[in-house]
Amino acid sequence: MIERETWAEVVLDYRSLPFEGIEREIEVKIPNTQMAVAIIGPRRVGKTYLMRQIMERLKSEDVPEEGIAYVNLEDPRLVGASLDDLMTLLEVLREMGGEKFYLFLDEVQAVKGWERFVRYLLDTGHRVFVSGSSSKLLSKEIATQLRGRSIAVRVFPFSFREFLKARGFQFKRYLSSAEKARLRALLGEYLEWGGYPEAVLNPHMRIEVLKGILDLAIYRDIVERWEVRNVSALRLLLKILARSSHLTLTKAYSTMKSLGISIGKGTVADYLEYLSDALIMFRLPPHVKSYKKAELLGFKPYLVDNGLLRIMGVRDRGRLLENLVMVELLRRGFEPGEDLFYVPGDSWEVDFLAGDELIQVSYELHPLNRERELGALAKAVKRIDAERLTVVTFADKESVEVNGKRIEVVPLYEWLLR
Repeated sequence: MIERETWAEVVLDYRSLPFEGIEREIEVKIPNTQMAVAIIGPRRVGKTYLMRQIMERLKSEDVPEEGIAYVNLEDPRLVGASLDDLMTLLEVLREMGGEKFYLFLDEVQAVKGWERFVRYLLDTGHRVFVSGSSSKLLSKEIATQLRGRSIAVRVFPFSFREFLKARGFQFKRYLSSAEKARLRALLGEYLEWGGYPEAVLNPHMRIEVLKGILDLAIYRDIVERWEVRNVSALRLLLKILARSSHLTLTKAYSTMKSLGISIGKGTVADYLEYLSDALIMFRLPPHVKSYKKAELLGFKPYLVDNGLLRIMGVRDRGRLLENLVMVELLRRGFEPGEDLFYVPGDSWEVDFLAGDELIQVSYELHPLNRERELGALAKAVKRIDAERLTVVTFADKESVEVNGKRIEVVPLYEWLLR
C-alpha cells in the first residue's frame, strides 16, 4: 500500500524538476473529447521528455499547476502500487487543490489493472496521457484495453532536424562554405550513429550508451515479458536481421540451424514477433497481390536506429542510408503493409513505395549503378501509378527524365529536412 504522503511527495518532487533539453518536433493534438493519449515508442527515445514538453505547453496555455500531475510509476517509492493505490493518488490530488486534472502516467504498465483506472479518469472528466515501454503499451493493446478511447502518438529517436538542434547547428536556406562542410560532417555522423537522444548528447560514450539501450530493450521488453530462455539465440537473430537485406522465416531458421543453434521454427517466428512488438525491428513487405508470393519473397528488415546497426558491426553506408530513410518514413506516419512497401520485379527492385511516391535509395549514382537504379523506377512506375519518383543519395542532386518520366535525385539532407 502506498501512503498518501508518499503520493504527495512524488507528485511535488516531479513538479519541481527543471525542464530542459532539446524540444521534440512531434505534434501532439490534445483531444477535445474524453480520449487518452498513448505515447508509444521503444526504450530511451524520449517519451518521458515529450510528456514534460506537453506539460509545459499546458502551463503556457494557463492551465493551473495544481491541475497538472506527472507520476513515473517505476519510481522506486511506488514499487508494488495497485489499482487501489491509483485511486488513492486521485484523492490526494484533489486534496492538493485540483478538481479536473491533466494526469500523466509514465511507465503505466508497472501497475496491474491500470487500464481500468484510466477508463475511470476519462469517465469522470479528466484528461489522461499514458506512456510505457513499447512492448507493454502497443497501440493494439491500448485499443483493446481502452476500447477505442485513445489516440496513439509514435515517438522515434531524434529526426535530423532535432539532431542538428542538439548539435547547435541552425539550418538556413543559404549557407557559407564552412557551414556546408559542417552540415555534411553532421549528416555523416547522423548516418552512422543515429539519433538516440542520450547517444547524441553524449558522443564521447555513445557506444556504451547504445549497448546499454539495446540490452535494456531486450531484457525488459522481450526476455522478462515473454520469459525468453534462449537469449543468445534472440541476440543472434537480431544480428542476422541487422545484416540482411531480405529475409523469410524459413531463411532465418535455416541460417540459425547452420550456425549450430538448437531452435524450433516456431520459436524463431515468436522471436521475430517479439522484436517487432518491442519496436526494435520493422518488417517491410513486398507490394504484391498474392499472399503466397509475399511469403516467398519475404520481408526487408530494418532497425529503429542506425546506432543499433553500428554496434552490431554494420558499416556499409548503402545499408545505413536505406535504414535511415525507412525510419524517417515511419516517423512521417507511413505504416508497413498499409501504405509502405518495397516493390519487387524481375531482376530489379524499388526500395520503397510510400503512399504515391516511389523511392530508390543509393549512396551515390555512378556509371556502374546509374542505369540499374533509375531503370528500376522507370519499370516500377509502369506497374504502379506513382505521383513522384525519387532517388535519395548522400550528396547527389539532379533531375533526369527516363522513358518520359521525371525522376528527382535528392541529397539526403534535403530529403530529411523536407
